[in-house]
Amino acid sequence: MSEPTGAKFSLTPRQKKLLPIVMIGAFFEGFDFMVISLVLPKLADSYGVPASWPGMSLSIIALGALVAFFVVRLADRVGRRPIFLSSVIIYSVFSLLTALAGTFTLFVIAQFIARVFLIVCWAVGFIIVVEEFDERFRGRAIGMFQGAAAIGAIFPNLLLAPVMSTALGWKGLFIIGALPLLIIFFVMKNLPETPQFALMKEGKGENRPPMLAVFAKPYRKHIFAVMALWFCMYLCYTSAMNFYAMRLETELLWDSSRLGFSTALAFVIGLAGYWAVGRCMDTFGRKKTAYIFYGMGAAFVMLFFQSTSYVMAMVSMICAIFFIGTFTVISASFTNELFPVELRGNAAAWGNNIVGRLATILVPTVVTFMATQTAWAGTGSGYGNAVTVMAVGGFLCMGIVFFFMPEPMGFEPTPFEPNK
Repeated sequence: MSEPTGAKFSLTPRQKKLLPIVMIGAFFEGFDFMVISLVLPKLADSYGVPASWPGMSLSIIALGALVAFFVVRLADRVGRRPIFLSSVIIYSVFSLLTALAGTFTLFVIAQFIARVFLIVCWAVGFIIVVEEFDERFRGRAIGMFQGAAAIGAIFPNLLLAPVMSTALGWKGLFIIGALPLLIIFFVMKNLPETPQFALMKEGKGENRPPMLAVFAKPYRKHIFAVMALWFCMYLCYTSAMNFYAMRLETELLWDSSRLGFSTALAFVIGLAGYWAVGRCMDTFGRKKTAYIFYGMGAAFVMLFFQSTSYVMAMVSMICAIFFIGTFTVISASFTNELFPVELRGNAAAWGNNIVGRLATILVPTVVTFMATQTAWAGTGSGYGNAVTVMAVGGFLCMGIVFFFMPEPMGFEPTPFEPNK
């Protein structure tokens, strides 16, 4: 196994062209994910539906991850580039259609389809970064990629109050979310196919790994561990990100201005987490970094959702965002580095899009149900208590990494042999 290194991180001319493009995809994935969380408390009044419907609808929208499974797998067959670019275009179109939705049903349908291709874009973008960067710098490159998603999540918070003062209201945020449709046509020529995929295609021809290829004996232990990792990670991450605005607006009674400013500030400061996790993964290894960031993330999510004072809520929110924002970076690193080139899309599809995203489907309904139970709702901390329970997922991730994961740095996955 190669030793972790603190070598100087620098970009080649090729990387300088392609990295901004995949970061555009990550930026708007973060943007859209945050928008839906921010507008959640406003949907019931806007569409005249029961107050419980918006929270429950997140589970329906999250089902898009299951559909994304089939699209992400295509990246192993037709290439990373075409799947990534087409996904950016499609999710931009449906972000615009979300803004035009005249009924709550049409809103959910548009967001369901948009979510399918946002997830595809994000998952394939991770694969591109892994295959374009040397192992010594991969952690920092992945940190930059996911950092773009965090920056994307900042902008809706900054724009919330100004957009709400216009005639468009919250729908203006989804119009902004359609901007990649204009950007991508000017920059798509700078995104080549990854060299690893191109070499694999040249040597083996068309790559059509069976749907269950990652469950073959050389990969079985790792794919089960990866699936469990994504599921437990999303229990903590999704509950915190989906319901922090609901907690602050309905239980702590923050107005839109305070919510937007405070959250934007927390996300700006939290950006340092992506630099820190990338540096730590490249210097100390993936496993040691995972223990720290999963554990601290879960702890600060619990503290935030139990806070009642403004100062404590702000401090704990900043710390929580610093750590949980990196959860996807760590999980994706294990997923992509433990499998050969031919199966990376397959592994990401099974680990993230099927089993992992089951948590994103279940969490909104479970948290809403728990939060509205009389025993908790009567305390004024229904959402706070419900998310605190879900945050245990971060601690479970530590155990999965410790007992079932090898150190990805220097790990050589068994090559995929389709005829065996």
